[in-house]
Amino acid sequence: MKKSRKILRSPWNGWTEIVGKGVILSLLVILMAACSIESKLNKRYVGKSFTEVVEVMGAPTTIDNRIGGGTFRNYVKKVMLRETPINTGAFRYDKFDSPKALKTEITEFTVDQAGKVTSIKYSCEYTK
Repeated sequence: MKKSRKILRSPWNGWTEIVGKGVILSLLVILMAACSIESKLNKRYVGKSFTEVVEVMGAPTTIDNRIGGGTFRNYVKKVMLRETPINTGAFRYDKFDSPKALKTEITEFTVDQAGKVTSIKYSCEYTK
């Protein structure tokens, strides 16, 4: 008769792999957040005078008053994205293009009564 060997596995074997992947995923998310447009704008302009923003970006598209003082100053940029061929990795007789889209970027600066930038919000929308 053959004796069967039982391989003993530690209950932590699976957990170390899961924790390792979780740490890597968390680091990637933090890295991507640090490289975002809003993050770059915050580092560059928060706490500084709004005149520095005007020197670089020009006059804002709209200015709205805040309750309690200060203003919201918005920059709206619209760009029409053209159709672009999509490469599927295979030879095709039919043409396959991405649809035209309108890209709208909105950058909102919150400015206090002294003219200093207190916060920045950035959003990007696509419409067909």
